[in-house]
Parts: sequence; structure tokens; C-alpha cells
Amino acid sequence: MTDVFRLGTRSFTTRLTHFIVGAIILLLLCSAVLTNLAFGQIFPKTPLSKSGSNPNSTLTLQHQTKPNMVKITSPTKGQHVPVRKDLVISGTSAGNSNPTSINCQVFVIVNGIKPYQQSTPIGPNGAGDYSKWSFSLTPKYTTIKEGQNKLTAKFSCANGPTSFHNSLNVTGVTVTANATTAKS
Repeated sequence: MTDVFRLGTRSFTTRLTHFIVGAIILLLLCSAVLTNLAFGQIFPKTPLSKSGSNPNSTLTLQHQTKPNMVKITSPTKGQHVPVRKDLVISGTSAGNSNPTSINCQVFVIVNGIKPYQQSTPIGPNGAGDYSKWSFSLTPKYTTIKEGQNKLTAKFSCANGPTSFHNSLNVTGVTVTANATTAKS
């Protein structure tokens, strides 16, 4: 019976030793992870003093706005346009201004009616230059309806992970022989 007790005690001691060693390793790992955390502070943009201070002494992060990658220039926001008539939508985009951009194009969608329609490049650098673009809205795709209409241009490149959009609302009005009126 004493041999069984010694055998059980030795097994218990071995297990306890393994448990303690494992707990110590776990504590050391957790300590290493927790002590390697970094904390930072972002300071508001302040003008640098001209008293000879080092401009690199304080890191200042600035909010940079995205350039207009695509913009509808005609018609303009809120403009009254005739309903059920052809309409030319035109604008500008970044085109292939970035040398790494591949096959950048502009597409147009009206009132969310899919699919997006491809515009025509009319930039000064010829075919494929979407720095200026145009799209002719015809009944084959859709027409302007009375009231609010949403026009959206989308700029995207074949190798770009994101696309850029620009939208505006125009008001569709009924055109009579004498004057243009808007129905409420």
C-alpha cells in the first residue's frame, strides 16, 4: 500500500510541478504582451513658433480632404430640367492623373435605376481621358421625372479598391409651349 501511495504522490507532484511551470510561463507571456502596449496622443494643429524651435519636435496630424475625384458640373444642383426629354450630364474627374491608375472611367446612374451607364471621355488627351466626361440621358435608359431626381456619377479604376461618387438633385419640370412650370 505504501508503494501505491508513493506512486500517487509522485504523479501528483509531477502534475503540480507542470501546472506551476505552465502558470509561470503564461504569466510571463501576458506580462510581455501587456507591457508592449503603446499609447499616443494627437495634438491639435497649432502654428509653429518662429523662435527657432525645431519643427520636428511635435507631431501634428492634419485632416486632409479628398480631392474631387469626380464631379457633375452640368446640370447644376437644384436646376430645373425638362421631364421626358434628353438631357446631357457632364462633369470632371481625376482621370488617369495618377501614373499607377489603370483604366479609370466614369459611370452615371439616375434615380438609382441600375445598371450604371458608362459616360463618354471628352478630356483634352483624347480617347480614355475622363478628366472631362459627358453622358446623354435618353429614354433608352430612363428619363427625368417630375419633381426631385438624383443624378450620381461614379469614378473608378480597374486597379482601385474603391470608387468615388458625386450626387446632386435636379427638379424635373413640365415644359409648356409658353413657359416652364413646376408641379408641386
